[in-house]
Amino acid sequence: MLTFLFSAVFCATYLSPIVSNVKGRDFTEQEMSHYRDRIKSMFYHAYNSYLENAYPYDELRPLTCDGQDTWGSFSLTLIDALDTLLILGNHTEFQRVATLLQDTVDFDSDVNASVFETNIRVVGGLLSAHLLSKRAGMEVEEGWPCSGPLLRMAEDAARKLLPAFQTPTGMPYGTVNLLRGVNPSETPVTCTAGVGTFILEFSTLSRLTGDPVFENVARKALRALWRTRSDIGLVGNHIDVITSKWVAQDAGIGAGVDSYFEYLVKGAIMLQDEELLSMFHELIESAMYLYKATGDPTFMQLGRDAIESIDKISRVNCGFATVKDVRDHKLDNRMESFFLAETIKYLYLLFDPENFLHNTGTEFELGGLQGDCILSAGGYVFNTEAHPLDPAALHCCSRYQSEREELQDILLSLSEPLRPEETPGAGRSQESIALKPGERRKARVLSCPTQPFSAKLAVLGQVFSDNS
Repeated sequence: MLTFLFSAVFCATYLSPIVSNVKGRDFTEQEMSHYRDRIKSMFYHAYNSYLENAYPYDELRPLTCDGQDTWGSFSLTLIDALDTLLILGNHTEFQRVATLLQDTVDFDSDVNASVFETNIRVVGGLLSAHLLSKRAGMEVEEGWPCSGPLLRMAEDAARKLLPAFQTPTGMPYGTVNLLRGVNPSETPVTCTAGVGTFILEFSTLSRLTGDPVFENVARKALRALWRTRSDIGLVGNHIDVITSKWVAQDAGIGAGVDSYFEYLVKGAIMLQDEELLSMFHELIESAMYLYKATGDPTFMQLGRDAIESIDKISRVNCGFATVKDVRDHKLDNRMESFFLAETIKYLYLLFDPENFLHNTGTEFELGGLQGDCILSAGGYVFNTEAHPLDPAALHCCSRYQSEREELQDILLSLSEPLRPEETPGAGRSQESIALKPGERRKARVLSCPTQPFSAKLAVLGQVFSDNS
């Protein structure tokens, strides 16, 4: 979404004979501070307008100063803006809104919701807020981040989406009723992004909660989509999730497809997954990433131009309106929640190099079931709605879940009676002591090498016996 804004500014910058001759220069700290303040002012103008005129509806209609439900009737803008509040440094409002959402949002409602949008905005927003809640000063449960109220909300929302994945291919329908499941008359045609943009949120959810169902359905959908690619490795724009037939065969990296490619590379990084990496080939997301990668102040100038353009063209009395037509700057009566979740966030981070999200490991928090996991040390992965996810939390929780499962298996195996072939002495005459080439004898459960009783002391791995 923000990509197109920066693309427009980028083209305007490099095609203009006046601007193209201006040499890029570093911004002073005073200028950086000025634009951080400008961006904060833009955020609160939009955020307060939503609270005053649109809450508890999903989105603000800035031209008529009222609200509307768009993606599912769960105060979407408030969920989407939650982590941005913390990034801007407002811990108090983050705590207030996080508590408010727990008390007011109910996913057991008879409404049709976009599977894609609910995932990236609601599930992603709640997961991010959950992972940032300790930094925001909220009291967290024992074992956080493997448990917590915002995590349970994210899980509840995601479970409402699971019926959409019950198709012959495993690729999801585009819309689901949160109370009744998929409508029998629902169209089976879904865009590529609507099939392939779940692995970040659903894998995070599975790794944090220990329930593999979310990651499994996301992977199944991705693999089904991958199998439909053309002979030269391209995917189309819209597909029939029942038959796996392409309805729109145009291939590109724009609307309807972009986040599919984005999630392949981000999923590969976050999950350390070679399968996802093998599916990915392209894609830079915003001026913030470009500046971080190159240090070229030109990209900060693009960000500055975006701030000036948005503030001049889109700002109205009640927030910021969508630009309906870039040729005449006509406005649409809508302020989508991603303006607060994504546009503002990337702009602010561009001008705030000391923000905790840019952390390189100098700061961290401890968490996990035993309090020994290092979290929030940097290396965040942003979902396509710009909600940051901490990969360390995934590995922290999944490690303990794996250990619990392993212990459970051991205890179950100990409670089972020995099979005849495992009875001491049974079948010994038929068993060959020789191993086949490459074969390794398996150790019994809970077996470990032991020293004779005379070995009474060990120092640095060396055993000292009575005869030493």
